Amino acid sequence: MKFISQNPTLSIAIGVSLAVHGALLAVRFVAPEAFRFQPTDPGLEVILVNAKHDKKPLKAQALAQANLDGGGNAEEGRAKSPLPDLRRVQDGDSIATTNRRIAELEELQRAMLATAQKTALHAPQVTEKENAKTERVREAMDKTESSQAFARSIAEISKNIEQYNKRPKKTQITPSTKEVGYALYYNTLQRKVENLGTLNFPEQNGKKLYGELVVYIPIFHDGAIYEKDGGPRVERSSGNKALDQAALRIVRRAAPFGKFPANMRSSGKDDVWEVITRFKFTREGGLEAELRGSENS
Repeated sequence: MKFISQNPTLSIAIGVSLAVHGALLAVRFVAPEAFRFQPTDPGLEVILVNAKHDKKPLKAQALAQANLDGGGNAEEGRAKSPLPDLRRVQDGDSIATTNRRIAELEELQRAMLATAQKTALHAPQVTEKENAKTERVREAMDKTESSQAFARSIAEISKNIEQYNKRPKKTQITPSTKEVGYALYYNTLQRKVENLGTLNFPEQNGKKLYGELVVYIPIFHDGAIYEKDGGPRVERSSGNKALDQAALRIVRRAAPFGKFPANMRSSGKDDVWEVITRFKFTREGGLEAELRGSENS
């Protein structure tokens, strides 16, 4: 207020200037109607067409590189896109298609059912008599299969018996054997084994092996080692594997031991004598053989 009182002229000038500018901003300048540009061409859309007609359309809807009177598949107006009118795809169309497919499937099902019923009507009926006949045939087949299984079992048993009968008769020579023939045969075997074992006393790394073991010796009636059941074996080990193997080599080198006496052979059958003997390799550098029984081995 002090400024206005001290400068009255300047204050009046500023007020007038503000009023004039406000009035100018409130005024709207519009061109006269007569000066407005009115285009003679109402304006058409420019498109490209893929067909051509000789005559011009009476009322053109668009500008193109050639005349085209009509075209497109729109019911009203010109189609705006080469794609199908999506407005035509309505739920009603989809429902109609589904209903038509269901009707077709039902018709096919009825046809298949009619065919199945027709086949069942023409199928031969099985009577009770035929059922009984079928049951008798089944029972006969079961009995035949049982008979065949029983026959196979009998044949297998017979085969086992035949194979057993073909096996040689085994006789174990023990200290309790009374026949003189067995004792004489063993004495001959004993001397042969002891002599060979003493001459070939077992050694390992230049040192003699000492110990005792029990050996099983199967002998065929011609005096050879009987190998079909595995041949000689150690019944009770000496505790030294090298000594056990040396004893078995001595037995094999001592064979054959001579044929069995004729009066000690089985009639019409092969014989195998089983000899169980104790081998003792002594500190004196000799082998001592002693007949043992299986119960003492």
